[in-house]
Amino acid sequence: MDRLELGEGTFVTATEGVTNVRGGGYGADAWLAKITGPDPKFGFTRQFVKKDTSGLSGSGRSGSIRWDITENGIYEWRKFCIGSTSRNWESSGFCVIEDGSVREITKSAAIELVSKSVLA
Repeated sequence: MDRLELGEGTFVTATEGVTNVRGGGYGADAWLAKITGPDPKFGFTRQFVKKDTSGLSGSGRSGSIRWDITENGIYEWRKFCIGSTSRNWESSGFCVIEDGSVREITKSAAIELVSKSVLA
């Protein structure tokens, strides 16, 4: 799959993640991270992808946030805004990016993949 659609204007591809920020700030705290291994306290060690907030309004409560994805791997997104202004909510999840494609996976699949890569 070339694009993981999470909501209107909110998506993850093999090269970028984008979330809308709306409804007074839903999505403003969003983050995207590459999973780099297991962690006993937090479940995973993460390498956070730098966010580009140049698409936000002056107040930071509307607009969009963008992340550049430059490597294959397992990624986690959190607090991505999905839905319309009258009905906002947030999405979190995991995906694998490999060879120009992206596919959503479950948390348990992410744990399994991380375990295998540590053992390999």
